[in-house]
Amino acid sequence: MKKSKVKKSRPRSTPPRPARRSSAPKRPAASRVRPAKASNSSRVLVRKKSVERPPAAPPPPIKRKPTAEEIAHQHSLERFENALELFNHNQLGRARGIFARLTEDPARELAERARVYLSICEQRLSHTPLQLKTAEDHYNYAVGLANQGEAEESEQHFLKALKLSPNADYIYYALATIYALRNDVDGALENLLKAIELNEKNRYQAQNDADFAVLLEDPRFTELLYPEKPMN
Repeated sequence: MKKSKVKKSRPRSTPPRPARRSSAPKRPAASRVRPAKASNSSRVLVRKKSVERPPAAPPPPIKRKPTAEEIAHQHSLERFENALELFNHNQLGRARGIFARLTEDPARELAERARVYLSICEQRLSHTPLQLKTAEDHYNYAVGLANQGEAEESEQHFLKALKLSPNADYIYYALATIYALRNDVDGALENLLKAIELNEKNRYQAQNDADFAVLLEDPRFTELLYPEKPMN
């Protein structure tokens, strides 16, 4: 028997299988997104709360020592207020005497006001009948005489007033001015000392009283008006 030739079949080449697609969709690669820079207009500034501090206290005022003119003017104002009070209480004689001295004050306005009140006092006193019974009556009459230049007669009525009111400091002060105007230095100092002992304000009044000009060169007058303070 003839052997049949068996044809050898070539193995069929199998085509390559396509790669299996994943059923899950591929995620796109995450892209890096840089944050946009905030513009100056869009920035929100967070400010810290400032602590309110109380305002600083102002520095204390510097105390200035008053000048001699300022001290003298202050004393003149005090004398004017005293005379005005006497005027309002109808003590015209005493008020007239103070107003008369203030008419020579360096402060022009104060001197003019004193002249006005002096004129009113003189007008009222000229219509007053002369009845000298009390110390105040003699004092008022003596002041009027002194302003008229009748120093001697004025002194007599001041002494009568002093007998009726021996502790009236203003009568001693008026007598001191009369003696000073008559150049009686000892009499002026004696009565001025008594007036200051009764009322300390007379010391400051005498410091600026032109009636005591004759006493300015006397050391006793200076010691009386400006006593030295005791050392501590």
